[in-house]
Amino acid sequence: MNLCEPGKDCNNCPLMNHTPETRRLALILNLAYEKFGDEFYKIVEFQCPNLTVCPECRIDDFVHVEGCTLDRLLGEAEDNER
Repeated sequence: MNLCEPGKDCNNCPLMNHTPETRRLALILNLAYEKFGDEFYKIVEFQCPNLTVCPECRIDDFVHVEGCTLDRLLGEAEDNER
């Protein structure tokens, strides 16, 4: 089921705007991916492939470049869970 309008420009999607809320959503999705793995990835990728892209370093598939703030926050969140 595709909830987006056909032919709509993803760059104008409110989920793709680079706001603090977008970063929070990206952090939550990355944490869920770390916990649930490939099955979670498949769900997100099917619904909206853009949601696997880091809003800061712009790398796809829940991957980050060294020095990415979101990657640092992921490490901190994982440390806090222990």
